[in-house]
Amino acid sequence: MRNQFLPCLIAITLLFSCGDDDTGPRKTIELGATLTAEMGADLSNRVYIDLSTGTMSTVSVNTWELAFEKNGNAIRTNTAKKVAVATPSETSFDDVTSDAGLVYAYDTEDGNLNTTALAGWETNRPYIIDLGVDENGNALGKKKIMITTSSTTNVSIQTADLDGTNAATNNISLDAGNFTYFSLISEQKVTVEPGSWDFVLTGTSVRTGAPCVALGGGAQPGINCDIYRLAASALINAYDGVQVAKDDPFHNLEQNDEPDSEKNQKTIASSNFEKLGLTDFNTIGASANANAIGRSWLQILQPHRNGIYKVYDFITYIVKDQDGNYYKLRFLAYKGGDNAENGNPTFEYELITE
Repeated sequence: MRNQFLPCLIAITLLFSCGDDDTGPRKTIELGATLTAEMGADLSNRVYIDLSTGTMSTVSVNTWELAFEKNGNAIRTNTAKKVAVATPSETSFDDVTSDAGLVYAYDTEDGNLNTTALAGWETNRPYIIDLGVDENGNALGKKKIMITTSSTTNVSIQTADLDGTNAATNNISLDAGNFTYFSLISEQKVTVEPGSWDFVLTGTSVRTGAPCVALGGGAQPGINCDIYRLAASALINAYDGVQVAKDDPFHNLEQNDEPDSEKNQKTIASSNFEKLGLTDFNTIGASANANAIGRSWLQILQPHRNGIYKVYDFITYIVKDQDGNYYKLRFLAYKGGDNAENGNPTFEYELITE
């Protein structure tokens, strides 16, 4: 866990009070802080933020490939390391020996559990998992998997390399948390999410260019279509009730990568951060979608090879956390450190009391 506070805005006061209807002490937190989440220039870390404590938990993205929902329904893949899924035509596990001609699917960047790469998965149906890349961008290979049994408490999976070697069967007991994370490489459960968090800064696989189906016979997956790159995103803990209302004074302007576009010329001077209060959460309208913040705070500008990012510091996000507290938050920077590397999102936030 890493907790980094920039000195200019730190003010934390913990007050304990007890009212007529209280069953015990209630903690009221008043704080204002600027935090920097160290994702790394290659987005090799996921950083979980708990706003009520101002703490951050950093987890390497390379620790897992699959995450099983606690009720046994949805399966997430680790899009932060480019994990992807292909569905072979063969229905027998042993008959799957190649992924030639198959197109891989990625979890959608919006965090929707109904549109993951394994949405609609079936038991005793083989799939091929691209294990993604390591922290140096090296491909980690592919495995075939088959979920043989699934319940609210346990999942059993059969795995092997495409040539049939390294075959294994794993019985995975589902944890009490929202998801149980599993590494197909180490064949072990791993701890990823902290006990309490409001949003996570993570890499996500984003398609650039055309989908291969649009190019017909001339499609070359990963070459002229279905090309995916990693981009930074902020996903809220919608599973545990976090919601976000977004105040964008220039919501009517297009967000694009043209340096001279009107929206990219706007500055923090136009922010409503200081003016916003509790009533604005309902007036603006809140979203419980996992990508209620998403990538809306950041844009890489052309030419992309120059690595110039526009942070929309004039956008304010009003966050209702899982404990029912309200905060206003805005991003200030994406680059940081001695070498001004990307992958260091910096944001400020404060508790809203009225």
